Amino acid sequence: MKTLATIAVTRVDGEYCIRIEDRSGDTAVYRAVSDQVVDFADSLNDLVSDEDEEQAVG
Repeated sequence: MKTLATIAVTRVDGEYCIRIEDRSGDTAVYRAVSDQVVDFADSLNDLVSDEDEEQAVG
């Protein structure tokens, strides 16, 4: 598993461009449509919310 260094999201011509770079400098660029970006954001939000709840209980 690689460690994330940066992530950038831009919108170009109605699509989203997601650029991910790891600490070694390897970069991947993905195109996504709006629904995919919303699903991704919702998934991250759910994971962070779950983590916050675990920390609050623990």
